[in-house]
Amino acid sequence: MAEEQTKFEGWAVVEIFGHQRYAGYVTTQAFGQAVMFRVDVPPLDERERVTKSYEYVDGQNVPPGSTVKEAAMQGYTKLFGVGAIYGMTPCTQDAAVKAVAAMQARKMQLVSLAPERALSAGYVTDEGDETEDDFDERDGEPESEDAVDPVDRLVEG
Repeated sequence: MAEEQTKFEGWAVVEIFGHQRYAGYVTTQAFGQAVMFRVDVPPLDERERVTKSYEYVDGQNVPPGSTVKEAAMQGYTKLFGVGAIYGMTPCTQDAAVKAVAAMQARKMQLVSLAPERALSAGYVTDEGDETEDDFDERDGEPESEDAVDPVDRLVEG
C-alpha cells in the first residue's frame, strides 16, 4: 500500500539548527525520495523608521527617537532538508513579513537625530544658560586661577 505524504504550504517561521531563522512562504518539494522544505523569503521595500533604542548607524551610535532609512532587500529562496529543521511556526503573511524585517540585517542611513538629544555647540549649565567650555584652548588648563587639582583635594582632605 502506497502512503501519501503530507505536504505543507503556507507562511511560517522556520528555525534551523545552528540558531538560524527564516520567515517566508514555505512549501515542500520532493526530489525522488528526498523531501525538502522551500522557504521563499519575501523582498523588503526601503523604509524610514524611528529608533526605539540606541543603534549603530553610519559609524555612530544613534539615540532613541532618531529617524533612520533602511535599504530595500531582495527576496530569495532557501531549501532545507528535513533533518536541518528544528522547528516551524505557521503564521499569517503579515506576521511573516514582520519577522523578516526583524531578522534581516539591512544597510541603514541616518536621516535625523532625535531633536531633544541633538548636541549643541556648548553645554547647558545648572543656571540654564549655554556656555563655552571653561578650558583654555591653548594648553588645556582651567582658565580660573582658583581651580584646585582633584588629587590635591584628596591629599589635603
